[in-house]
Amino acid sequence: MHNGRTFADRRRFLVAAPTGAAALFLLAAVLPGSPGQQRWESWVGLLVAAANVVLGLVARPRWNWVPPFAAASLATALALALAGATSGSDADMYLVWFPPLCAYVALVTTPAAILVIAMITGALVAGVAAGADPTQTAGPVSAALSTVVAGAVVKGLFRAGLLQSHADPLTHLANRAGTLERGESAVAEIQAEGREAILVLVDINRFHEINDALGHAGGDRLLQIIARTLSGLRPIPAFVGRAGGDEFALVFRGMPVPPTVATAASRPGAPLPVPTAAETKRRRVLGRRVLRQIQGPFQVCGVDVEVDASVGIAVAPRDSTTMSGLLTCADSALLRAKRVGESVGLWDPGITGVRPEEIALYAQLRTAITRGELLLFYQPLQSACSGGIVGAEALLRWHHPTRGLLAPGVFLPVAERSPLIADLTRWVLDEALRQCAAWADEGLHLPVSVNLSARMLVLDDLPQVVAGSLAAHGLASDVLTLEITESALVTQPARAATMLSELRTQGVALSLDDFGTGYSSMEILKTLPFDEVKIDRGFVADARGSLPDAAIVRSVLDLGHRLGLRVVGEGIEDERTLAMMIDLGCDLLQGEAISVPLPAAEMSELLRSRAAEVRPSAPHATLPTSERATECAGGLPDARLSDGGGAPGAGVAEGGVAEGGVADGGVAEGGVADGGVADGGMVEGGVAGGEAAGGAGQAEAGRSGSPPPGEAGTAPGGRGQQQGVPARSGRRIGGRPMSSG
Repeated sequence: MHNGRTFADRRRFLVAAPTGAAALFLLAAVLPGSPGQQRWESWVGLLVAAANVVLGLVARPRWNWVPPFAAASLATALALALAGATSGSDADMYLVWFPPLCAYVALVTTPAAILVIAMITGALVAGVAAGADPTQTAGPVSAALSTVVAGAVVKGLFRAGLLQSHADPLTHLANRAGTLERGESAVAEIQAEGREAILVLVDINRFHEINDALGHAGGDRLLQIIARTLSGLRPIPAFVGRAGGDEFALVFRGMPVPPTVATAASRPGAPLPVPTAAETKRRRVLGRRVLRQIQGPFQVCGVDVEVDASVGIAVAPRDSTTMSGLLTCADSALLRAKRVGESVGLWDPGITGVRPEEIALYAQLRTAITRGELLLFYQPLQSACSGGIVGAEALLRWHHPTRGLLAPGVFLPVAERSPLIADLTRWVLDEALRQCAAWADEGLHLPVSVNLSARMLVLDDLPQVVAGSLAAHGLASDVLTLEITESALVTQPARAATMLSELRTQGVALSLDDFGTGYSSMEILKTLPFDEVKIDRGFVADARGSLPDAAIVRSVLDLGHRLGLRVVGEGIEDERTLAMMIDLGCDLLQGEAISVPLPAAEMSELLRSRAAEVRPSAPHATLPTSERATECAGGLPDARLSDGGGAPGAGVAEGGVAEGGVADGGVAEGGVADGGVADGGMVEGGVAGGEAAGGAGQAEAGRSGSPPPGEAGTAPGGRGQQQGVPARSGRRIGGRPMSSG
């Protein structure tokens, strides 16, 4: 964080410009042939101007006395230099000052700059008038003043157009672009005064519900009322703008910057002192005061509406010295406050994991898409039955220009705290489908999975974005699976449910990622139209040595299958875990034991090499002793695989699962007993009444397997395979499609 010296300070630079112009005027007065060369007053004025230029170069940012001192001394020097001039001889010299003055008026109108211009111009007029013939000076003075007025008019028209483009037509506040520009000026001006600039980011909670209840006209009316209320807050904010749909940004003048903070902020990378308890209390009080004043109730469309809002607070120069940096920090604080159920959030690197250097990383990430620095790796999903690759998850990587290849854990947390995550997700979706289409052109038909963030689930145009990307690449919707974490569904479950249902109607498969890590897993599975659950990698990794984790994995598998869902085990890092997950009946497998994430070209090579292969039986899996005893007692699979890929202890027939393969409420003949799928309940394309699907050689009443090695058959009603690469069958149980793998 760098405040800079005089010429890095915008305000002081605007003062220094006319100072330099005045010095040039005095220099012209003493050049050879000039009428002022022989007068000592001209030389004194030139020396004073030169001294002021040097003062401007060495002045510190907090020397607020420099602008008025420069204006006063220069005005005195100019008046002295011109007062002793011969009558009429220096009249034309008056015009030398006005060209730079005219350009300056067209650029700036800050109070300090106006003070300097007014004092210098007044001195020129007084000096020339004192020693000149009015009949000779009237013409030049009138022409010069007319030029300045014309410059001011141009400046006014330009500012009017700029303000209109940076204004929000609904609230008449600054829009997002105006918030960044005008907010930046407010933050810089407050810091130049040696004070803290406090950014308060206000977000209206559940605004979409107000929109739904009162209509868009009612929602717009409420935003107008809130904008007017925020503009009249006490204390009066230095700036108010609309940062987004239902977000407002306010900048307040704070206390003088503590010397320790000012010193640390001026040294890039230097650690900042921890805020004191008093500082933290003052900021929380400010946040609560803002919330109280916008609480309402407000009369909207004949209804009294009380506003529930949250705020995030960031402070310059402690957190950042720029408006964009403060917005990022305040947004992080706001999101954290909502997560923990608080109304006021203060930004702190310790609570969000954000470090000052990540602010720069965020700025670089914004341009990474246009620069072509992002790329996708693909991690295969393997069928537990056939060993074939039946899908791939698209994983984002960033080829940073100076730091090399970055894993998503380095930069995605930064993006997820801002609207930038939506742009990244759109890019990943489009790139994954583009690659999927390219593979299809090569005869490699491989579905892809793409992760969705919580922010994407509340975008009204998400279904249109997905449908448009599929259509752009000429792909059917069943090639795409969207993965959503439990945590992404917790913040706005009703809105997420509506969005997911619309996506499911389009034919896109939905996967619940990291299952078991949230607090509402059962409710989510019951109410949302998922096709697949992915067991969290933490449970999978610990299942071989932990009885509770092994029990959780077994329970998720049993629950998923009873609900007609495909179950994926992710985070499989070694062969023994791989064997265990196959024995337990997991449908799809993912992890480094199968393959590390690969670039698209290497993934293509892997698909070709595996096209006609079926993975051989996995080695013996090791489970906790008591778990193995429970298996035998409860009819669960033995830890060995038969030649057909099933477990003999589970009654697996060669090539699949035997009749009545799961005891005690498991799979009965033709379906699932006790309220499960009735006899023949699987539609064509699966297994009904023991009929083999697509030559898969499946016995009655079991899970379907993939075609035998080398066979490119297609199960009726399901997706086909090409070159031995299995695809999901598309059969349905309970209205949800299931995978053949």
